[in-house]
Amino acid sequence: MTEERDARTGLYRNTVSYFGALVAGAGILLTLLSLVFELAAEQPSPYLGIFTFLVFPALFTLGALAFLYGMRRESLRRRREGTGEAPHYPLLDLNDPVQRKWFSYAALGGLLVSILLAFVAYKAFHYSESVPFCGTLCHTVMKPEYTAYLASPHARVRCVDCHVGEGVEWFVKAKISGLRQVVAVVRDSYPRPIPTPIENLRPARETCEQCHWPAKFFGTRLHQNPHFRYDEGNTAEQIGLGVKTGGGPETGGAGIHWHMIVKNRVVYAASDRRKQEIPYFEVRDDKGNLRAKYVDPGYKGTAEELAQLRRQPLDCIDCHNRPTHIYHPPDLAVDRALSSGLIPRTLPWVKKVVVDALVRDYPSNAKAHEGFAAEIGGFYREKYPDVFAKRKADVDRAVAEAIAIYDRGVFPEMKVNWLSYPSNIGHRNWPGCFRCHDGKHVSETGKALGMDCSECHTLPVRSALMPLGNVTLKAKGPWHPVPLEGKHASIPCSRCHIAGLRPTSECGDCHRFDASSPMMGSPCSECHKKPGEALPVVACRECHATLHGLHRKKDHAESACSDCHKPHAWSVRGRDVCLECHEDMKEHNAPQPCAECHAFRKAER
Repeated sequence: MTEERDARTGLYRNTVSYFGALVAGAGILLTLLSLVFELAAEQPSPYLGIFTFLVFPALFTLGALAFLYGMRRESLRRRREGTGEAPHYPLLDLNDPVQRKWFSYAALGGLLVSILLAFVAYKAFHYSESVPFCGTLCHTVMKPEYTAYLASPHARVRCVDCHVGEGVEWFVKAKISGLRQVVAVVRDSYPRPIPTPIENLRPARETCEQCHWPAKFFGTRLHQNPHFRYDEGNTAEQIGLGVKTGGGPETGGAGIHWHMIVKNRVVYAASDRRKQEIPYFEVRDDKGNLRAKYVDPGYKGTAEELAQLRRQPLDCIDCHNRPTHIYHPPDLAVDRALSSGLIPRTLPWVKKVVVDALVRDYPSNAKAHEGFAAEIGGFYREKYPDVFAKRKADVDRAVAEAIAIYDRGVFPEMKVNWLSYPSNIGHRNWPGCFRCHDGKHVSETGKALGMDCSECHTLPVRSALMPLGNVTLKAKGPWHPVPLEGKHASIPCSRCHIAGLRPTSECGDCHRFDASSPMMGSPCSECHKKPGEALPVVACRECHATLHGLHRKKDHAESACSDCHKPHAWSVRGRDVCLECHEDMKEHNAPQPCAECHAFRKAER
């Protein structure tokens, strides 16, 4: 009886095939329903998309495989038990009306399913290349980069246009890399924050230069940047300068884009992963001939270690390293908010208060929001109660904009803060250009690569806020609020303006006044303040009138240099130490330390 039944029934009549058919049917039905929702939605959800184009089609595929596996399993069982004829392949006789009818149904259904699957596969490909897929699917991981992307000039450029580009080779590499990233997300083993720069990224000339053409960028571009000072009135200024883009052959290879002209090939070696320290670089012509090579004498490694550093050609992305994922530093973001009216500029000290609040450490965004309300609101409640009572709405606006700025730049869950991602454009907040153009890299002939501002831009001009275009690029006086003289003239901008934080206002924040200093026999604080306490600028300026080390005789007329500066310290540090104070002795080219000739007696001061 069993043999007759098995001989009559199809191979699909088994539990596994039934289950597979049920799963496949559910997959098709769910795919159709979700596809309707996907097409009807004005702004499709990335999470709906992953189910529509990936999960549900995969469910159908698994069900279909289970259905076929059940048939194969049933065929093997019948042959093993000898319970009936079990052909290797289904028999089809179109002369049989019943078989012909079922074949027509199967062919029509298969055609419809194939069309549906082809459409879904096509949409799945494009969905995997979409911005929501890249930016929001792995929400926590990509939230910092996606948030910065949405506020960038490239917000309408797809992620894959820059990260993948055209061609099969890089498409395959990107998908393989993507699989590793998926595994890292599932295992929660991805680094926090995501390290940059991205290694093995496709050359920018194959991606960026599809839209940008460096050889055709030449001339000077006018920059007019609003700026507000850290004072009670938030004094408004405009800083104008002309950026000498250059680069085109029409200009003879001058300007910033000199580095990207075909006939100039710059190769460099970085000693850190973030490429902020570049101890070596060389310049070659278009035929590969070496023109010059520069080495930083301050490099702490050996010559062998320097030779082993990876050499790589200078690419667009080495300077434009944040072309899309731009995190505006806190002072710049607040300046823009003040300029556009998002933060009322008439609130006293509002720039200082907001910037200081932005750079606090908070465990989460929610705690940060509470902290802004408490710190900014508390400042006006305590220091300016009348202002707080009359203009509470303006204070609330300042708090709301501080929250918006913070949420665009700091992500505690990914350990991303203002210091996480350097920007190599310019040199104000990060070393940038001064990674090479620092006046320290020396060629074999002894020539140092200078840091002359005028090579890349005109001197900044400070003026009152004015309509765009109303500016002169001719400086009429010192453009920096604090005179940059002596040693301070050679300090990189980023030493004070690091990551756009509020610059220090006290000498003691940079200079340590303790007995461990090789220049000091007794710290300044022994006379001017208690040991260990910071010395305010006003106290430092009582002696260092020009902020570059010149003691005024009226303050120390009865003392000799040796009362503070011990001869052994001068001998150890060499003659350059003397020149830090005695700027007028630069023409004295004695090779030996000053202490070898001068005993530093009172009469010889």
